[in-house]
Amino acid sequence: MIEPVGTVWLDGALKPTEDAGAHLMTHTLHYGFGAYDGIRSYRQDDGGIALFRVAEHMRRLRESAATLSLDVGYSVDDLIEAARDCVRVNGLQEAYVRPLVYVGEPHIIFAHWLNDVHTAVLAFAWSGYSDRGNAEGTTALLSSYPRPRSLAGLYKAKACGHYLLSVLAYTEAKQRGFGQAIFLDEEGMVCETTGENIFAVVDDVVCTPPESRGLLPGITRDTVLALAGDLGFGVRERDLTADDLFTASEVFTTGTASGLLPIPAIDERLIGTGTIGPVTKALQDRYAGLVHGRVPDTRGWLTKI
Repeated sequence: MIEPVGTVWLDGALKPTEDAGAHLMTHTLHYGFGAYDGIRSYRQDDGGIALFRVAEHMRRLRESAATLSLDVGYSVDDLIEAARDCVRVNGLQEAYVRPLVYVGEPHIIFAHWLNDVHTAVLAFAWSGYSDRGNAEGTTALLSSYPRPRSLAGLYKAKACGHYLLSVLAYTEAKQRGFGQAIFLDEEGMVCETTGENIFAVVDDVVCTPPESRGLLPGITRDTVLALAGDLGFGVRERDLTADDLFTASEVFTTGTASGLLPIPAIDERLIGTGTIGPVTKALQDRYAGLVHGRVPDTRGWLTKI
């Protein structure tokens, strides 16, 4: 359950949540023509609060909007301060921050440029998905919906409308008793899940599909690639087939909202031992240590609030 907060940031100012609603004629509501991102704040072991890789997320928000020819109108620094303010004024610690760029009203024809562009930042308390445990992870289904590789370049943007396919695939998975869905492209190659990037440990090498397979180049994905190298694991971006996943010793996903989670079974077939593997556990522990301030932040990824 997400608890509502009292204050959001909209178009440069903090406002009461009830004063920041969107009109029914809002263009993005009708066509999904907008961009968003997701950021986590974490309570630090020293008692403070910090946002993780907020600059990279806000930079990606601006780039995603630019892909759609939308002018955000605010700098990365402006957006970082908006995120900090939303967490602070709402008294949050472990929070999820959602910046959103959307096209307003009154014109709902395709000519989006006839409307104003709005930028919002909202935050709410978040401790992770209730159906996904750090040790247990979640099961997955190979989705019947193919991810079009021909749109690989466009999928690098975190555009609102891209997630229609994710909602359909996720619904299919849940209705069939699975916790997550994995997208393949038209060539049968693994892309990502409905909202996370995917990794497989193959011959002791941490592997993940390349960006050319029509996936979002996730910031948590990038983090895990770096941490795997720090821990001495072999790392490789390479094409993966469904059979590669089935025969891998470990499979896990990465994402801002979910962190790093094992996938113990796909299509009711156990992966490895069917439990969290040693590579996944080592990376999970390292990631948790980093975001909570227990591991030295040598890359400057934490922004204190």
